Amino acid sequence: MTPQIETTPFWQTLDFWNFVIAVLALLAAFYSIWYTRQRDKTTLEIIDTWYETPEGNPFFIGFTIFNNSSTAVRLTNVELLNLNGTPASVLKEYEYESPNKDKYLSPAMYYDPFHQNSPFDREEIIPANADTSFKYYLNPFSPEMRIKVTADRPIHRWSKTKIFSVHFVKTD
Repeated sequence: MTPQIETTPFWQTLDFWNFVIAVLALLAAFYSIWYTRQRDKTTLEIIDTWYETPEGNPFFIGFTIFNNSSTAVRLTNVELLNLNGTPASVLKEYEYESPNKDKYLSPAMYYDPFHQNSPFDREEIIPANADTSFKYYLNPFSPEMRIKVTADRPIHRWSKTKIFSVHFVKTD
């Protein structure tokens, strides 16, 4: 008579449980990699877009770029574009002229810091969860524009450049 070999079900073996633990560890590793990449992703937003037409001056626009990520980002370029993709006509050296200006008084008496032109002219670092503002004089101007932002790290998928379509709101 031949001896009978007793077999145990596969789910009761040590090899099965080692395999299950290894698969769970692999899934946890993939999740931690994905979570780290999502957390460290650079996200920029354009907020507070506005324009006004000061009396006797060209259109004056402003917008704020907000860094909605956990790391600082360096802006390397900011361009204003028309809807067809051509660069907007920015008046870089324009200075605000007050409509109440009296030619007999000193121009320093009418300094208006709000109407001071502050375009992007050099690289700028935006800390995490902070913002920076830009102001431009344009002529001509359309409320529907595009803003092309370039950074030192990818901000849109794998690209270091992102184009925002924005609508400027008229202020009083």
